[in-house]
Amino acid sequence: YAREILQLFSIGLYKLHPDGTLQLSTDEGLPIETYDQEVIKGFARVFTGWTFANQDRSEEWRFYWPEPYWRVPMEVWNEHHSTGSKRLLNGAMLPAGQSPQADLTAALDNIFQHPNVGPFVCRQLIQRLVTSNPSPAYVYRCGQAFANNGSGVRGDFKAVLRAILLDWEARSPDVPSQPG
Repeated sequence: YAREILQLFSIGLYKLHPDGTLQLSTDEGLPIETYDQEVIKGFARVFTGWTFANQDRSEEWRFYWPEPYWRVPMEVWNEHHSTGSKRLLNGAMLPAGQSPQADLTAALDNIFQHPNVGPFVCRQLIQRLVTSNPSPAYVYRCGQAFANNGSGVRGDFKAVLRAILLDWEARSPDVPSQPG
């Protein structure tokens, strides 16, 4: 789950400029990775101990083979949570001995504050709602709405959707006729 949440749902494999284009290393000209295997291990440790809610805790095997219960949030079994320190994105470290909920909250905040989230999520939404090949300027404008909704709030999806759907590139009849 650690790799999927980073790669597919939040920041992607490579560092992005605010317009969604790839950042390239100065020495080799290759894309710069957003995370490494140690970060994946850190996030994997954060997610340990969580399982379906409403399990019979007197039966230890229920942690490993739970009865699926989709209607309520997952719950944690503290004895199955990794209590060591955890390395996250951008060199952040979670200290050892935190509660599972504190680790989870800090890890999700760490992802949310990563500079790739806005351009990455906005590009994905634009591709599904408007056009499969958005311009970097379009991604940039929508990413700026993610970074600040005009009132200093980051991640306001109402503002992001408004920016995506009301952008001139989404509404102009001239854009579809342009090559590319």
